[in-house]
Amino acid sequence: MTESKHWAAIWSRFGEFTKEPKIRCLSIPQESLTKRKDQGAQILHWWQGIEQASIDLALDFNYVLHADITDCYGSIYTHSVAWAMHGKVMAKAKEYRHNPSLIGNAIDVRLQNMQYGQTNGIPQGSVLVDLIAEMVLGYADLELSQRLAEAKITDFQLLRYRDDYRIFVNDTRDGELILKTLTEVLIGLGLKLNASKTTTAQAVIGNSIKIDKREWIRRRQADRNLQKHLLLIHSHGAEFPNGGSLMIALDQFYRRLASQKSVRHPMQLISIAMDIGYNSPRCFPTCAAIVSMLLSKLPTKKEKLATVDRIRKKLEQLPNNGHLEVWLQRISYCFNPTLIYEEKLCRLVEGKKVDLWNDSWISDSGLKRTVRPSSIVNKKRLKAMGPIVPRREFVVFEY
Repeated sequence: MTESKHWAAIWSRFGEFTKEPKIRCLSIPQESLTKRKDQGAQILHWWQGIEQASIDLALDFNYVLHADITDCYGSIYTHSVAWAMHGKVMAKAKEYRHNPSLIGNAIDVRLQNMQYGQTNGIPQGSVLVDLIAEMVLGYADLELSQRLAEAKITDFQLLRYRDDYRIFVNDTRDGELILKTLTEVLIGLGLKLNASKTTTAQAVIGNSIKIDKREWIRRRQADRNLQKHLLLIHSHGAEFPNGGSLMIALDQFYRRLASQKSVRHPMQLISIAMDIGYNSPRCFPTCAAIVSMLLSKLPTKKEKLATVDRIRKKLEQLPNNGHLEVWLQRISYCFNPTLIYEEKLCRLVEGKKVDLWNDSWISDSGLKRTVRPSSIVNKKRLKAMGPIVPRREFVVFEY
């Protein structure tokens, strides 16, 4: 594997496996570029790539499906390494089937020699074997991406960490089709999903954190960072949506956030805050204020606009969301006043002529001018408005 021509072939093949951005593998063995050990780098990569990305994706998707492979390493067919490296057609062709010059065949033979000629299962416990397993699983990713493209399934994101899959969708039917297709691909490689561990959940953020970790966060309330603090509030909101205690907790978080000089992982915090507001519309003004502070932590205007667009797409799924659009316009106006919203009040702010109410019955022209909709927009205040929503705008009274 370390010979330059073979390593180049492996590197090239992994490039093919990872070409589809909608299927992301986060378990390629990592080399630490700092003083941190390689294992520490791998754990950090999992945390940033799986857990944090899952929280981030809650802005874009409403459902998450979890699945994993039954006895993955023990079920890998050694011949499938050659299939993964060279494709099934070439690997099974008579002239190539036992050709030792193909790196896939060479690995296959050595794996069999380690197990007295057995072709089922590969050993566990080394980074090298992890890389070999990733060849087979990466090949499965490639096959899956091709089949989903043929089926025209595009509204999804799949994260894979070794044999663990997280599939994010907005339509559960898409999720079921992806699982069905994944099952078919894996069967072709001698692998199968663990039916008892395959689940579908609508609470994307809550189900992005492992159960034991969620409980640990609950019990260590005095020793929590910003993300753990907000996750605790998110968990409380899931049990008591729109509750007064939730509004108090969010206000306390807003004040804590305002005191921070720097904030790590603002995108994940934005996603959590928006998910709270999405499921508890009564609390949306406070959530919007929190997001306004977090948007200011994003380095570029482009990132801010992209984030607002993601939030807007999520809110479009809610009926009667005009009140929420007003608050979204409030936090986006300072860095892009030309964003177009459907809510009539927002269109007034944009300078559009809008009929808010029926005034056809008023005959006095002076009275009509007094109640014209455009008069309710205070342009002086609009111009002086800052990008961060102050507490006075969303706190009706002190708790």
